Amino acid sequence: MTRREWAEDAETGLLPEIRATPFSGTLAVLVAVLAGLALGAADGSLRSVLGTAAGAIVASLGVRAAQSETNARRAVGSVCIVAGAAGFAGVALLGGGAVAPLVGAAVAAVTVNATISFDERVERPAVRAVWRSATVLAVGAVLGVLLYTGVFVALFRVGTDAVPVVASSALALLVVLQIELLLVVELVHVAVPVLDRWLPESRDLRAATVERFGFRAEDLPRAYWAVFALQVILALSSWGPRWFGAFLDSLSVFGDAVALLLFSGVLHVPLAALIGFLVSVLLARGLQAVFVAWAGSDPPQSVAHAAGGIVTLVAPALLAVAFPQTVDALAGLAGPDWAETVEAVGLTATVAGTMSATLFVVAAARRVLATAVAPWAITDSASGFAVSGGALFVASLVVADGGGSALAVFAGVAAALLVHDLGTHAVELGAQVGSEAETRAGEATHAVGSLLVGTGGVAFAGLTAFVMGSVPLTPPAWRARLAVALLLVAVLCFAVLFERGE
Repeated sequence: MTRREWAEDAETGLLPEIRATPFSGTLAVLVAVLAGLALGAADGSLRSVLGTAAGAIVASLGVRAAQSETNARRAVGSVCIVAGAAGFAGVALLGGGAVAPLVGAAVAAVTVNATISFDERVERPAVRAVWRSATVLAVGAVLGVLLYTGVFVALFRVGTDAVPVVASSALALLVVLQIELLLVVELVHVAVPVLDRWLPESRDLRAATVERFGFRAEDLPRAYWAVFALQVILALSSWGPRWFGAFLDSLSVFGDAVALLLFSGVLHVPLAALIGFLVSVLLARGLQAVFVAWAGSDPPQSVAHAAGGIVTLVAPALLAVAFPQTVDALAGLAGPDWAETVEAVGLTATVAGTMSATLFVVAAARRVLATAVAPWAITDSASGFAVSGGALFVASLVVADGGGSALAVFAGVAAALLVHDLGTHAVELGAQVGSEAETRAGEATHAVGSLLVGTGGVAFAGLTAFVMGSVPLTPPAWRARLAVALLLVAVLCFAVLFERGE
């Protein structure tokens, strides 16, 4: 069976299982990890590589746990995915360079592809966990900034400071009273149907209130709106409140009673409380609609997928409240820029915003990488191995450009080819005979042959570099770059023709 025939059968569902065999998959993971550590040591970023590799393994365990049928394990998987992404964010925070995230991406891709069936059905829970956690963290970051900067407190102070201004004259209180009545009229018609849906079916709140209270602001005559506009103009003027006060004084006892009724708050406070209640009902309805749209048809499962974002949002908030000195110390370790950010918007908003951006980048990168490696993977079930090989290859080029050890670069390139070859073979074999079949002897033979070829290639390249290094040959830089570019084009053309030939 050729690769093209095998891919067509896999896409039509004729194969019993599209999953890598354990032996070759584990060997591919081991090769990727060792090559990543070698590249990190050659680049001088071994600690960062260890951090991203550990985060990649934790994230891959989370992807596997997200496949569970229980919400508890889904929640654990979501937390592990976010924790693994935190390793990448930490490297970016501390300036670990480009090699560390590339190695982490390689380890994550090969580990996931080696442990689960790498297809859309299995991938969907992990993608949901990433997106739901990212949305929770984004909303939490915005709320954290508003709380830390005191926006809500400032709005409350504006409201309380406006009370003395409004209560400065009887005319202003009369205008406010009419505004409150108009708001109550309109809010009742909007909020009561919402309450009617929330209450038991035996309670018909709409019939008891709205249908009996069939008055709307639009039913008021134009003459009233003209008088009301005149009242507003007079209340805003400098002489209007004095004129209205003199008018009340001219009414003797009746005018004093009207002024006492307006200034006492007997009318305003109940109406303000009713307006606050009706507005709260509408806000609750809006939050309910947003949550239903976010949670979908299975809210417990959605909350489980968002557990990573919830934990990441709550943990720094509790830390900031319980141990503020520890927060300052951690911010100082991250660097002056991040310390200023924490001081400006708070720890919770900083962590939530950083992690939200990281998760959104991961989600976008998944789509981009899937498209980029599609021509090099025989099926989507082997795309993780292709991503891992490509990441190791790019990491090797970065190490070479940074002046790292040539032997480590050669080993990284060979490891990239080995990971792709071993992973593809594991997926092919797993799809043909099943991942649980006893195929270790054949896999070992294939693996030994691939390792010998890779080792021979590294040895030959190292020997060539040693010999050429002793020859006083110094071509111009542009010729060297052109030669490397042509060599890469030749290798790509050879690979494409080899694929079509099979």
